[in-house]
Amino acid sequence: ISSDGPEALMATASAVESVEATPSTADSWNRLRDKERVEGELGLAESGGPNELFDASEPSRLIARGYRRVVFGDHGPYLELEPSQVVWENLPEVILKPAHAYYDEYYSYKGFVRLYKQKRSVAHKRNPPAGGVRQNRSAGYADYKVGMCYISPDCLTVQGLPAAQRSNEPRRWKR
Repeated sequence: ISSDGPEALMATASAVESVEATPSTADSWNRLRDKERVEGELGLAESGGPNELFDASEPSRLIARGYRRVVFGDHGPYLELEPSQVVWENLPEVILKPAHAYYDEYYSYKGFVRLYKQKRSVAHKRNPPAGGVRQNRSAGYADYKVGMCYISPDCLTVQGLPAAQRSNEPRRWKR
C-alpha cells in the first residue's frame, strides 16, 4: 500500500482507466510518424491538454485555449477541440457548406489557420481524400466526431513550452 493513502491510489487507478478508455489513434507507420512529429515539435500529448494554441504565422494571435486530444488519421494529425475552446473572433473567414458536406471551414485573418467543424462522420469512408495514406480501414480513415473542431498542428504554435519540451529541430512549415 502506498504511503499516500487510498485516495491517491484511487485517483491513480481512475487516471489509468481514463487513459485506457481512449485508445491511441496512432496505430500504423504513418500515424506513428505523425505522433512523433507532433509530440517532438510542439510537445503536445495525444490525450489533450490546457495548452494555449496560437497561429504559427502570427504567434500573438490566440486560436484556442486547450484541446481534447490529437486525432492521428490517414490524412494527417489534427487537434480536436470543443467549440468552447476556440477563440472564434480570431477565425473571421467562414465557409458554411451544404448539409451533405462533412465540415464547415473557418479561417484566420491571413488564412494560415484553417479550422474544420465536423458535420458528418467519416466512419464509412475507408480512405482519406487525395494526399493521404490509403489504409482501406473498415472503421473509416479518421476518428472525427460530429460537432468537434479540428485544426492541423502544422499551422499552430505553442508559446511558453518548458525548456525540457522544446525541440531543437526546426519546425516544418506547411501551407
